[in-house]
Amino acid sequence: MSLSKRLRFTFHFLDAVIKKYYRLIFLGLIFGVVFYSLAPKIYRLIGQPRKTEKIGLVGQYLVTDIPLSILQDISYGLTTISEKGDVAPALAESWQVTNDGKTYIFQLKTENLFWHDGKKFAPTDVNYNFNDVEVSVEGNNLTFKLKEPFAPFPAVLSKPLFRRGLIGLGTYKVKKIETQGKMIKSILLVPFNDNHLPNKLYRFYNNEDDLKTGFNLGEVNTLNDLLSLDGLFLSPTVKINKTIMNNAYIGLFFNTNLAPFSSKPFRQALAYAIPKETGSQRALTPINPVSKFYNPDVKPYAQDLNHAKEILKDEKIPSDQVITISTFPQFEYLADQIRDSWKQIGISSEVRIISTIPENFQVLIIGREIPKDPDQYSFWHSTQSNNLSGFKNFRIDKLLEDGRRTLDEEERKNIYFDFQRFLVEESPVVFLIHPTVYSVSRP
Repeated sequence: MSLSKRLRFTFHFLDAVIKKYYRLIFLGLIFGVVFYSLAPKIYRLIGQPRKTEKIGLVGQYLVTDIPLSILQDISYGLTTISEKGDVAPALAESWQVTNDGKTYIFQLKTENLFWHDGKKFAPTDVNYNFNDVEVSVEGNNLTFKLKEPFAPFPAVLSKPLFRRGLIGLGTYKVKKIETQGKMIKSILLVPFNDNHLPNKLYRFYNNEDDLKTGFNLGEVNTLNDLLSLDGLFLSPTVKINKTIMNNAYIGLFFNTNLAPFSSKPFRQALAYAIPKETGSQRALTPINPVSKFYNPDVKPYAQDLNHAKEILKDEKIPSDQVITISTFPQFEYLADQIRDSWKQIGISSEVRIISTIPENFQVLIIGREIPKDPDQYSFWHSTQSNNLSGFKNFRIDKLLEDGRRTLDEEERKNIYFDFQRFLVEESPVVFLIHPTVYSVSRP
């Protein structure tokens, strides 16, 4: 068939189709124009499909001990604490302290505050359930009567409030919790009122290796506070953020209940022998360096092998003494450095990798989170089980007790400056570094 015949055939065919279906064609054109003009409005009305941020965490948790970082998305406390240690109102508008620090009166916000199930928030909903604290409600005022003054009390009230079933007041509400036995496997949070926020799906893993495998398999797309990027498949679309974790430190703890670690000069000699980081990664005390309670003017114990040897001359150490340095796998490199530095001053040691803290360690390298309030009573007072080094010192105990009772901020600051100075001088622990951590995410 020639080109001219094909063109004539096509023309007559289209003419016949149009004459037969012109009504449908006309309606189709009208519908297309209308849809094209309304499509943007329909898209805005329906909205984009909500994204889900899949976040991986390490740890085994019960429903009753969900990580604070998640709880703070779901609800609020009466107060909130800044990194500097300042306590500010949250659900409370303000508060006052009377009766020599034993009575706290909080004025609460109640207008336009609703629980996730629609119930209006009321002062009677506050359910911290403290022991030995008398609580009373009058209007929007909530009064706490303590038996003894307790300066950190407003900071304690930053703990998020909940009603039964993890019903909160926050930006997100709990949609679903998946468990495996008694442990949480995943938690799905959805925005309470803000349609622009993504969903958040938290998945929990037993260890960092499992966490990284979950990322590589696409089970999660966001990881936070990783100590190492080893084992991750990092494509060009993955974003990596490296930060120094000021709210935690890695320290070398001596068991002060055992000889020769019960000797202060011996501990100081070992501290002087250890190489130290410089700059912002160096940890000097157990207080966050951005806190207003941080004392930077403590003994730094810069590495000085000669001074360490001089101190050891007066110490009676058995010639066959071998120190066991217990640590977790992620801190093995630090333990190896310390073992080699102690060898240079004539102290033999060996590194032992652990999965849990042994009861009778000699030396322990471990990471510890720093609370936002400067109160360190539970970590260093001689009566406390969290006192890992078993350290007993009357002066330190007194400072920790005074810090809890003192309401004047400047006086309290001076107390914690002294606490840090004397603690570092006694050296039950050698503060090493604030860990460098990585956050990774992909679209």
